[in-house]
Amino acid sequence: MQSTVFNTLLILIPLLLQNAAPGQEGASSEVTWDQVKPVFQKRCFACHRGEQARGGLDVSTVAGIKAGSTSGAAVVSGKPEESMIYTLPAHLENPQMPPNSAKMPQRELDLIFGWIQGGLSERVTATTTATKSSRPTMNRPRPRMQTSAMRSKKTDMDASAIAGTGDAEDSNMTVVTSSPAKPVRSLSRVVTAVAASPTASLVAVAGHREVFLYQWTDQSLVTTIPFPAGDVFVLRFSRDGSTLLVGGGIGGASGKVIGFDVATGAVLFEVGNESDVVLAADLSPDGRLVALSGPSRTVKVFDTVSGENTAEMKKHTDWVLTLAFSNDGLLLASGDRFGSLQIWEATSGNAFHTLRGHSGAIHGIVWSANSNTVMSVSEDGTLREWDMHEGKQLRIESENIGGLLAVDSAAAGPFVVGGRRGKLAIRQAPDQPSREITMDDEVTDLAMTQDATHVIAADVTGNVVLFNLETGSEAARFHLP
Repeated sequence: MQSTVFNTLLILIPLLLQNAAPGQEGASSEVTWDQVKPVFQKRCFACHRGEQARGGLDVSTVAGIKAGSTSGAAVVSGKPEESMIYTLPAHLENPQMPPNSAKMPQRELDLIFGWIQGGLSERVTATTTATKSSRPTMNRPRPRMQTSAMRSKKTDMDASAIAGTGDAEDSNMTVVTSSPAKPVRSLSRVVTAVAASPTASLVAVAGHREVFLYQWTDQSLVTTIPFPAGDVFVLRFSRDGSTLLVGGGIGGASGKVIGFDVATGAVLFEVGNESDVVLAADLSPDGRLVALSGPSRTVKVFDTVSGENTAEMKKHTDWVLTLAFSNDGLLLASGDRFGSLQIWEATSGNAFHTLRGHSGAIHGIVWSANSNTVMSVSEDGTLREWDMHEGKQLRIESENIGGLLAVDSAAAGPFVVGGRRGKLAIRQAPDQPSREITMDDEVTDLAMTQDATHVIAADVTGNVVLFNLETGSEAARFHLP
């Protein structure tokens, strides 16, 4: 994933290990290859194994890891903080892995860290349990050190790391320590998606294999809709508010999009039988077409009545992270993590424009009311407006809130973006000055209420907060089951 520059805020693990009691080090605490291999097998083998490994990085063997990738060394023995196979999944460097999601469970990161620090031991131990340890555990905050040093090392790691990383025990880390550490905030499951109805005071919030529907006016839970296909990464209401589109799946295994009747929770349609998780999806204004994509890099369009796959578009060279139909239903925009914005004819799938300018992943797309222009927001910290008649950039604006990860707007009202630095930037129009609202942590998604008076924003530590757009003040928080 392309990246922006971030300041170093915290490197926790080395400090903890400096305090390790000498009596606890040695053979009993050594992490060996047979312990760490199951982590790579679960999270990375689908993309980084064998002769066709992405980026030339094969993590299925110690020799393959030591050989590195096409971008350079992947590991430095004894120095986890300088090793790409640890810093990227630990979100200490960019591009963060897995893209567009929380880091893998801390217990697995601890094994990778310990294995590298211990010298890449290839010794086979009597036990091969990768997720349990007899050493004491402690809660720890998520690392916040991110730099652009790894920008050139654009490595694709397994999409399976995207799903199923929010167990309660994932906020615990395994360390060797002689004294208890200070208590810190325990992390909740990351909220990957939120959406607001355009016609009612309903808000949809992604849970684990389910979606919670709330009344945003009093934060009351209305109902829960199960999503048996896997973890939820996309939530969209139809233009009339009657249908809720839910996309997701199981990373590296399957992906699907299901349309639910908002009033009854009944399944209206089910499309896609993907071999990987769905990260982007949208429903056409007339409700007849569904577009979806993800790590496959192929944008697919389905008919919601027949379920037929009506078009496939294959110009993207990296994971597609966002999709949006134009308000007149004629065009479809798709953005990928390489920074490429593609415009397609919605029904035929024919290429319409290829728009280049972003230097980071595109996380959000907003069409103008008349569909003559489209706005894209990116990890590079910029908002860019594009003209659909001539296929050229009209304007570029910047926000000082880190990489832009989410966006929403009203037809004639506020324009809100969320960033990696845990802030929201609000503009009354895309070309007007912005003001900021501070969140608890990195923003994962946001949605504006139907009356454009409030915004619901979620972050990586599981907070879902309601803000008043006029005052910028926090109005309430949603309690997630």
